[in-house]
Amino acid sequence: MQLRFFFYLFLSFFLGCVVFIKHENSNELNNLIDLDSLEQNQSSPLIKMKKTPCFGKCPYFEVSIFNDGSIIYEGFKFVDMIGLYRSQINKKEIALIEDYIKRLNFFSLDEVYDARVTDLPSIIIEVNLNGRSHKVKGRYRIPDNFKMFTKFIDDLLLGVDSWISITN
Repeated sequence: MQLRFFFYLFLSFFLGCVVFIKHENSNELNNLIDLDSLEQNQSSPLIKMKKTPCFGKCPYFEVSIFNDGSIIYEGFKFVDMIGLYRSQINKKEIALIEDYIKRLNFFSLDEVYDARVTDLPSIIIEVNLNGRSHKVKGRYRIPDNFKMFTKFIDDLLLGVDSWISITN
């Protein structure tokens, strides 16, 4: 229960610190890329992380980070940013992610860490690196290195300077 409290506290801090950019100029809106064109121009994301809902007010969102540094975020419920957003990180941060994946030996993690507990949110992380793909779902008895990787990605997103709303 205490771990859950700190998780929510950290996530609230993370989402509370995100800078919102509002676009009032229609020319700027016309220049925004839509999700379909982004997906057509990108290969599989380097990392895709999804935090699932629970029976309470658990943050529910999904984020994809691509090899070129582009980020797509979609907030669903109980997060500050509801809707679809994009942003960008630099190549150095991409290299840090790749290094962390290798040091963690992400591809050796089990695919599922779960139990018959229905009220806990899940964290699902999919990694696509060097032609290899691996997806891990963690909900119960998650290994510490998976938790640390999740925190690493959360911290990286916390450092993103600006988010741009993608209109459909």
